Amino acid sequence: MNASSSRAVMSRVFVSIMMVTLSFGLGACGSKKSGGGSNADSSFGTGASSSGGIGLGTLQRVHFGFDESTLNSEGRETLQNNAQIMMKNGKMKVLVEGHCDERGSNEYNIALGERRSKAVIDYMVNLGVQRSRLEMKSWGEERPLDPTKSDTAYSLNRRAEFVILAK
Repeated sequence: MNASSSRAVMSRVFVSIMMVTLSFGLGACGSKKSGGGSNADSSFGTGASSSGGIGLGTLQRVHFGFDESTLNSEGRETLQNNAQIMMKNGKMKVLVEGHCDERGSNEYNIALGERRSKAVIDYMVNLGVQRSRLEMKSWGEERPLDPTKSDTAYSLNRRAEFVILAK
């Protein structure tokens, strides 16, 4: 690969990263309309896959390492904030969706997404959120945030997201 080609690739990577960063920023600032159901595309960057706002904060997504379903310190901190929001909103019910990157078989990724959802739910229950307010679903690799084949995209796609079912 020559220097010109290398610069072109680096430029494309930089632009892609900037677009994702901008999407996160704009998604977090957008207004929300009330409604229910899952709509992961409408809240790209917010972490909450709900088309409705919750008033006291936004439930943030949690990311996982490659082939992992254990929570890292950043994920635990995020879930502590999410649990506080849920406890302040006593009627809120949430669907925790587990997601994976595209590597691995569909069956394996569905199971891994389930383990990720379960890890999130177990941690939130330990923080005091009632289990009856948390539901679980795995999408495996079916709903990527970023469909490109790159390490950055893969790390974005390994996540658990929250769909607000009831406020």
